[in-house]
Amino acid sequence: MPTHNTPHITDTTSTTAAHTAAATTARDTIIAPAKHKAQYLSGFPEPQGNDTTTARMAQMPVMEVPKGANARTHNTSPLHDTGSMIMLLLSCLFLMTSYRLGRSYIANLGHYLFSPKGSDDLFAEHTSNDARIIIAMIANTCLMGGIMLYYGLLWYNPSLTVALQASVFKHVLTLTLAMATFVTLQLLLYRLLGFTFATENLTNMWVQGFLASQAVLGLLLFPVAVITLVFPSTIKMMVTTAVVLYILGRIVFISKGFRIFFNNLSSSIYFILYLCAVEIVPPLLALAGTVYVCTIL
Repeated sequence: MPTHNTPHITDTTSTTAAHTAAATTARDTIIAPAKHKAQYLSGFPEPQGNDTTTARMAQMPVMEVPKGANARTHNTSPLHDTGSMIMLLLSCLFLMTSYRLGRSYIANLGHYLFSPKGSDDLFAEHTSNDARIIIAMIANTCLMGGIMLYYGLLWYNPSLTVALQASVFKHVLTLTLAMATFVTLQLLLYRLLGFTFATENLTNMWVQGFLASQAVLGLLLFPVAVITLVFPSTIKMMVTTAVVLYILGRIVFISKGFRIFFNNLSSSIYFILYLCAVEIVPPLLALAGTVYVCTIL
């Protein structure tokens, strides 16, 4: 028995050693991976045929990144400007508080506007309350005129749009003061002309007609200005309406002056000179000066 079993045991040991060596070789192969040669060191090759998946990046479309500036806040109209709206509300408040005390003047506006009769001084016939309503209505006219001038410049001269919208209150205030200065200078000019060429009574009637025409003009411009503020798309029509109302007011005033001072045919020559020197040239010069001031603000 032992003699026959010894070769068998020796063979088993050899087979086991052989399997162990093979396993060790396989393990070393797994632990030490094979090294591969690097490819495409100079980039991907050119596409061949219809194969476009390897196209170069330089041939791909490039998306442009849009560039812009920082947002700038600005007022677009007097409706969105605090200062302009405060002036409008103060004007309405001044009118409402003066109306109750000056109802008699408002009731006689038609007489002052159209009638060539009367000889009393402007403030001798009226009380201080009437003087207050006159000042309130003239101030309202100046503010409404300033607002409509602002929109008129936007429409007539678009190159000023950026400057006008960048500082709305400054321009509206400047235009309102320009309107007030123009009305004051006209009043002084009429007083000077009346003192030079007419009697005191005729001059008072003439000045009454001028102030009445300006007061009514402000009342008529108020709804026009409000519509323009709320609906800026109507700027062309509203500015045209404001110009027409101003011209009609001047025609009414001029017609009253004609009936007051015209007494013979020779007076027509002086009247024509008056129209050219007082009613045509000064408004044009004032408008040109206003536009120039707005360009340098």
